[in-house]
Amino acid sequence: MTTTITGARIFDGERLIDHTAVRLTGGRIAALGDATLLSPGDEHLDARGGTLLPGLIDAHVHLLPGAPRQALTFGVTTVLDMFSKPDTVRDAVARAAGPDCADVRSSSVGATAPGGHPSMMYAPFPYVTGPRDAGRFVADRVAEGAAHLKVLYDDGTGGPMPMPSLDVPTIAALTEAAHAAGLVVAAHVSTARGALDLLPTGVDVLAHVPFDALDAAQVAAIATAGVAVISTLSVADGFPGGSLLAEPALAARLGPAWRAVLERQQQRWLPPQLPDFGAARVNTRLLHAAGVPVLAGTDAPNPGTVHGASLHRELGYLVTAGLSPAAALTAATARPAEVFGLADRGRVRAGLRADLVLVPGRPDEDIAATQEVTAVWKQGVRADLDGYAGSADEQAGLAALRAQTEKVIAAVRDRLGVRR
Repeated sequence: MTTTITGARIFDGERLIDHTAVRLTGGRIAALGDATLLSPGDEHLDARGGTLLPGLIDAHVHLLPGAPRQALTFGVTTVLDMFSKPDTVRDAVARAAGPDCADVRSSSVGATAPGGHPSMMYAPFPYVTGPRDAGRFVADRVAEGAAHLKVLYDDGTGGPMPMPSLDVPTIAALTEAAHAAGLVVAAHVSTARGALDLLPTGVDVLAHVPFDALDAAQVAAIATAGVAVISTLSVADGFPGGSLLAEPALAARLGPAWRAVLERQQQRWLPPQLPDFGAARVNTRLLHAAGVPVLAGTDAPNPGTVHGASLHRELGYLVTAGLSPAAALTAATARPAEVFGLADRGRVRAGLRADLVLVPGRPDEDIAATQEVTAVWKQGVRADLDGYAGSADEQAGLAALRAQTEKVIAAVRDRLGVRR
């Protein structure tokens, strides 16, 4: 099937271009031009009044059953998983071969210390006890099909309770082994000090913007090191002051089951010390201004976040932080593709994957326009935007999230000595 889209404004991943039409065939973008690309027999979409974007990339998720299908309905055609168990990854990758799910690239199990984050959610899984474990750990992840490596450096300083953590020499050894295997390394850190500690190890990506204030010297050090940073600002929606449900276009497409989950999450127990999301937004602005590649990622399905839908909130948070709407779009298209070596996507160019999103209006001027997704193509096949809500995939994802949440609650109660 050949599809030709005409009359669109086209944002190529970095800027608006002069072309107004795109021809898709064989899962690829065959040509860009004007209405003369349309040939007899083509499936034709008149996109006047809309803007065509590269398929969106969420640079930080954790998989649930059915999550890639949910993500695609919101225009997210690729998800970068940053820690999931091997069976969940295998199922997601197998489903992603079809046209109804976002493509999946995963770290599989991340590298963390025995009992370290995120053991409360995912244990049991293989741990790393020191530098001598690095080569075997990386080899095992490669054997599982990992496309990048996740390492965790977090002793709980930025959260409600202390926990074991890998040390810097171990992360350096893991990074060396991963680079030898051709893997990008994404490092979980939550504080400015943690980010600075890891720069000498050679990690490629910081998986979160720090939640405490970066000073000018720290911003300069991160920029000089050449690392990218994943924003994950939309985790704020799990705390007072923000909610995905405040966006009517997104909430309507969620369906009643996910809306109910978000409403319940708004009533959950919260620690007395909450993250400083204002500091995180300021850090994002400073890092972007210093030339650090900022990648849009949601950390879904953390409380308050939903696969696919939350990436649109993330784009809004990036603009609030100080990025232009066009720069925010780049953070969810061309930039993550570049950083993670996905040379076949992230832009609207002839020869690349026909992963595209059509939205009304001018999202490069008003980022809220991305929330009104009109059409999505994955490898040239137009996606069903309404089939996920109420499906068996949705039910499986909600059941897995419920089990995961109960496991975390039980672990927190045990640590805090709270009686059931």
